[in-house]
Amino acid sequence: MITRLLSRIILVLGPTKQDLSSLRETLSAYRDAMSILDQTEGANLVALHTAAYENIRARTGLPSRMATLALRDHSHHDPEQPVQSIPLDAKLFSVKGPDTVSIATINGRIVVPYAVRGYQEGWTDFTEARLMFEENTVTIHAGIRSGFQPNKETSMNNEGILARLGRVIAGVVNNAVDTAESNNPVAVAQQAVREIGKIAEEARAALGVAVAAGHRLKAKAKDLDDEIQDLDEKIKVGLENNREDLARAATGLQIDLEAQREALGRAIMENAAEITEAEATLRSIASAKADAHKRVEDAQKAAKTAAHVDSTPSQRNDQRLADALDAIERVTGTPAKPTNGAAEIEELGRLQRQNAIDARLKAFREGQR
Repeated sequence: MITRLLSRIILVLGPTKQDLSSLRETLSAYRDAMSILDQTEGANLVALHTAAYENIRARTGLPSRMATLALRDHSHHDPEQPVQSIPLDAKLFSVKGPDTVSIATINGRIVVPYAVRGYQEGWTDFTEARLMFEENTVTIHAGIRSGFQPNKETSMNNEGILARLGRVIAGVVNNAVDTAESNNPVAVAQQAVREIGKIAEEARAALGVAVAAGHRLKAKAKDLDDEIQDLDEKIKVGLENNREDLARAATGLQIDLEAQREALGRAIMENAAEITEAEATLRSIASAKADAHKRVEDAQKAAKTAAHVDSTPSQRNDQRLADALDAIERVTGTPAKPTNGAAEIEELGRLQRQNAIDARLKAFREGQR
């Protein structure tokens, strides 16, 4: 269900000189894409996609989603008017905070500060937002439900999950060292375990969504294959009975279905890449979770040892710090026993890690490292 956008918010961007150059280079590439579409014939979006999409990607370097939006934008654009804007959606831009926005360009994503110019009534564009280039300013016009609800980024991709996982791993090391004298390092490690558990839930949900989408795409592809094959027989029957008019109509329909099947094939390949990336994310999480469990055990042992030492307060503090540092620096590579399910994932992670260790040792033995 698509939310109806009733108003627009206008964000005035404040890019650096380098970011402004990337934005203008992207506009130039987008103009080239629109020029390619001006010279391309296509009866519908599917045919236009088949005829021009790969050419646009190869010649302009535009992000794939931007190239796809260009196909729809071309049908709305007045050829007599210069191209001064680029359509955007949630995959191409996102508001990162109260004063920064992330935008995809041909040189990668950039994070640009912005100021809110204000709100206007009405939003009739086919896309969620539009990057506008004026004489001296660059703005984003984004559709919103009302004048006081900013457009929010609601999706969580694997890159974001991995970034959060990295912050948790760095945090458990740094915090355990910085607070070993005054706080309980066990609590620090246990908090890391809880945070990694939350990240794991999100990663499993992302994988589930990707797998479900893959099933739907493959089911649709099978339906199209069956329809295309069925039309083969109908075309033959039409020609055998001298009904070229019927055979011609069926052939046209078959060509359209084949174009759809080709586009669907690309979507299936992209979905397979998403699933592979999600599975790699889960393996990283399983490894981090095992290490965090090990840190909890080491911190607990260090705390028990320190509690039984008959020494001065200063000596006990020194021992606590030494034990905490030893626990942090010691990496065994042996996953802890799962405590909350997902045993299969953690077992696969253990096997994969062992294979990686064996391969690395073999490379050392053969002088390849």
